[in-house]
Amino acid sequence: MPIRTWLGGEPRRNIRHGTDPEGIRIDTPDASSSGTHAGAWWKPGTRSAGMPYKWGGFDTPRQFVSRLNRDPENGGRPAAAGDMGTPEKQAEGDDAVSRFAAGVDCSGFVSRCWRLSRPWSTRELPSLCTPLGWEELRTGDILIVPGRHVLMFIEWYGDGREVFLGSEAGPLPVWKCAEHFFSRAILERGGYRPMRYKGMREQETDSETAKP
Repeated sequence: MPIRTWLGGEPRRNIRHGTDPEGIRIDTPDASSSGTHAGAWWKPGTRSAGMPYKWGGFDTPRQFVSRLNRDPENGGRPAAAGDMGTPEKQAEGDDAVSRFAAGVDCSGFVSRCWRLSRPWSTRELPSLCTPLGWEELRTGDILIVPGRHVLMFIEWYGDGREVFLGSEAGPLPVWKCAEHFFSRAILERGGYRPMRYKGMREQETDSETAKP
């Protein structure tokens, strides 16, 4: 997804810390709120880059920016900018997804990158994939712990196969979509498994397409 900048409005506009009209708790990752959570980052009135994490979110960058100004799900009122994945939300699962907040979560991010028609949860994504060895990882593959988290592999860093550049919608260091360097050893200890989407098409190299 391309990096898109956006301008968060005044607290009443895009910040929420409380229940939505359907009784679901929303906590936006805004750094200006009292009792700030670790990883909260965006500030009202300041232009921010990147899309905030939103529990159960599946917005594209264009949809996200549009919903901040006028959200059809909210009677035309502005949507909340993100919704952090608190322990309470993790316990409630899909029942804790608010349609009044905009953004994307880890599995929604992968689902969008793979151009899936709907968000597939971390429990569902493995059914679309083939397991891999770590040495087989290529751009667009994932590292996943079903029921917990998923991130996308971009490329190995350096000469070995111990550190790689990846992309995720995650909580650390901030609740947003971002690229980071990851340690293979740490992820392996955390139970992450490499997988490849079965619908991934091989990219032809110049040597394969060159005419004799």
